[in-house]
Amino acid sequence: MFQMKLTQNIFTLFLLYFAVVGFAFSQNKSLKEKNEKAEQKTLEVKANVMVLDAENKFIDDIKVEDLRIFEDGVEQKITRFAKRPEKLNLGIIVDNSGSMRYVLNEIISIGKSIVSNLQEDDEAFIIRFVSSDKIEIYEEWTSDKTKLKAAIDNMYISGGASAIADAIYLSGGKLLEREKKDKMKKYALVVISDGEDRDSYYRYKEMLSLFKNTDVQVLMLSYNPFESARKPEATLKFGDKIAFETGGAVVNLPKKRTKEDVIAALKAIISELRSQYVIGYSSTNPKRDGRARALRVIIADGKNGEKRNGLIKQSFVPIK
Repeated sequence: MFQMKLTQNIFTLFLLYFAVVGFAFSQNKSLKEKNEKAEQKTLEVKANVMVLDAENKFIDDIKVEDLRIFEDGVEQKITRFAKRPEKLNLGIIVDNSGSMRYVLNEIISIGKSIVSNLQEDDEAFIIRFVSSDKIEIYEEWTSDKTKLKAAIDNMYISGGASAIADAIYLSGGKLLEREKKDKMKKYALVVISDGEDRDSYYRYKEMLSLFKNTDVQVLMLSYNPFESARKPEATLKFGDKIAFETGGAVVNLPKKRTKEDVIAALKAIISELRSQYVIGYSSTNPKRDGRARALRVIIADGKNGEKRNGLIKQSFVPIK
């Protein structure tokens, strides 16, 4: 009799256990669905802002009430405003896969120009990548511009299925490792590539999750899809999505580009890196529709009526 009651009690406990687990699973699933729906109803946008005076000198005393931000002509309510640290820690990641063969000299010049614009106390590292097994640190953390430029000068094209997500993931990890030790700098990655990821080990979501809840921004100078991409839609989305999710920017270079186009692209990248402020807002249009939205910022005049000019990335693309 005792054995039978014990068995019944154990059986009852099992039923109770599975009922509780089932309820918890149901609750978690329901909570997850609610969170996903909440995310769909909001669209958080982050962007850098550079403010200059009439003589193109930096202005470092801007307050949130001095700024107005517009998305597709509609004014947005600023919910985040912060001054960025002056000093920069930067990772420069350069695609050396076969698809970049015809623009190698150009990207070497661009990379060296980015290095030239680093300040005295800035530091950077250089990574060359092709496939997953060809991701190389060409120069470790240093503020020595001669070493950084020499590393970029030594770039060369080699065969292999390009692994951009892997290169960004590993470079991001290296950057975040430094960020844990030094919170007094701003952190960014500049990726020079055509945006065609063919064979990465890390999935796209894994790569993006690395930057979640961090202030690391990814800037991409993209030759995509004009030079080589087999899937223009997918490769365009690659740059747009990582730029949007990290508050960075993507600058696309046209196939028939002029020297002025390259200079303008370089200026856009430098402007992002040197911007003094970062702002954020919840968009009045929360749809992730994959369409480019124009950004514009207006800076109020100074106390004595002096004109101040605000620079912000021209657009962003919200993608699911």
